[in-house]
Amino acid sequence: MLAASEAARRSVLLVEEPDRGTLVVRGPDRATWLNGIVTADVAKVAPGHGAFSLVLSKTGKVLSDLYVVASDSALFLSVVPGASAELASYFDRMLVMEDAELEDVTEGFVWLTLHGPRSSALARKLALASGGAEGSIDRTGLGGAALVVPRARLGDLPALAAAEDADSVFADAGAWELLRIERGVGRFGTDYGTDDNPHEAGLDQVAVSWSKGCYLGQEVVCMQGMRGKLKRRLVALALEGEAPPSPGMGVELPDGTRVGEVTSAAFSPRLGHSVALARLGGGALEGAPSLSVAGGPARLVARPESAPAD
Repeated sequence: MLAASEAARRSVLLVEEPDRGTLVVRGPDRATWLNGIVTADVAKVAPGHGAFSLVLSKTGKVLSDLYVVASDSALFLSVVPGASAELASYFDRMLVMEDAELEDVTEGFVWLTLHGPRSSALARKLALASGGAEGSIDRTGLGGAALVVPRARLGDLPALAAAEDADSVFADAGAWELLRIERGVGRFGTDYGTDDNPHEAGLDQVAVSWSKGCYLGQEVVCMQGMRGKLKRRLVALALEGEAPPSPGMGVELPDGTRVGEVTSAAFSPRLGHSVALARLGGGALEGAPSLSVAGGPARLVARPESAPAD
């Protein structure tokens, strides 16, 4: 069996996300209705094709990130932990004349994300074997998929995955935490949240369609895109040394001015140094400033997330 880091790069790393909520939308108008609410173009979501998206407030703030996958007769939405009831009510208020219906099925379904070049193929086989639904969603730039299955079938998946792909690995919490930080994948509630818009969360190019029609919060998002200048943004940092900084530790300019804070960090044995995600503002987002964390040098690096939404 491959180590987790190698599985994500050569095969599949499977990550259970049992705390995420599940909403399901059924009916002939399900795709067109949902497309007028969320940021991604879900009109393109069909069985085997998924979307990473956001649901925003009217003021353009992130209420939840979403994985959207499809069966032949429904769209399944994965929402952030603890938010399914609130978001179901939020969505339900927007159902007026559409031939669609929304249901909170969190108790009955559970999500996994798959990361690595063979993710889509394995997700398809697991969905067929378990009665679930899946779609290709690449959060890391290594290939990926999202899979929703009946909660009662979760325990069957390790054996099913091993039978289909002997090199696949189920991640423990530490393995996924390291991979997501290495690959610049922020986590809702840790690296961004309800006080951020998509640009500030660093998701404007991976979760927002810039070519589809209107959606809730679009005007604010478009104005931010045209304005360009941000108060803050989630970025990735490379740090010297093996001791990762603690969340909340300040990021400073050479003169000691604090320009942000670390939100997540880990030591990467593969890279040989620590890596972090941080919320930076002020002069730290202009040019190529010299930065430090806990007295040690830090440099901005590109976040190797997925390709643009469209």
